[in-house]
Amino acid sequence: MNGILVFLQENMDFMIVGFGVLIAVLLVLNAVKLAQHKNRIVDALNRKNTKGTVNKHTMEMSEREEAESVTPETVRNYEKDFNEVCSTYNVLAQFIPLFPLFGILGTVSGLMLQVVSKDVDTVFAALELALSSTWLGLIFAIGLKVLVALTSTRIINDVENMLDDYDKKFSNIIAQRNISEE
Repeated sequence: MNGILVFLQENMDFMIVGFGVLIAVLLVLNAVKLAQHKNRIVDALNRKNTKGTVNKHTMEMSEREEAESVTPETVRNYEKDFNEVCSTYNVLAQFIPLFPLFGILGTVSGLMLQVVSKDVDTVFAALELALSSTWLGLIFAIGLKVLVALTSTRIINDVENMLDDYDKKFSNIIAQRNISEE
């Protein structure tokens, strides 16, 4: 038991920082992927096709935009790809509450070392472990929560709103029987 406590005392801060940096990097990479998928969906929903014409009398060229057709199947495929990246985000976000728990583990380990120690230097080292691990756990939990709120969560909400609007428009068109035979 003492060996585990000593191991935690020597390595808890490093484990919290290492794990925190790893999760932060993975969250940023995931946010970049989410943004790429969002851009792909936005492009598909706003796709325009430019058609050029020339006036045969004046030889004047003009261009006009026509909406390019987007099939529900295309949107569904993009949504499926987006949801796969979202599932990775959800897994990473589930790790954030572990940081305060790591801090508490360091605190308890430090306090247990204080109880069994007779040496003043060991008591202070255990107290340092208790306080530093709690502080690091809280800092990483708060920092990662802010990172998630400012990046991934916003992108996910934007895409969900866009897809909901698309589904409503599509359902409206079907309900109004505005179906062409082209």
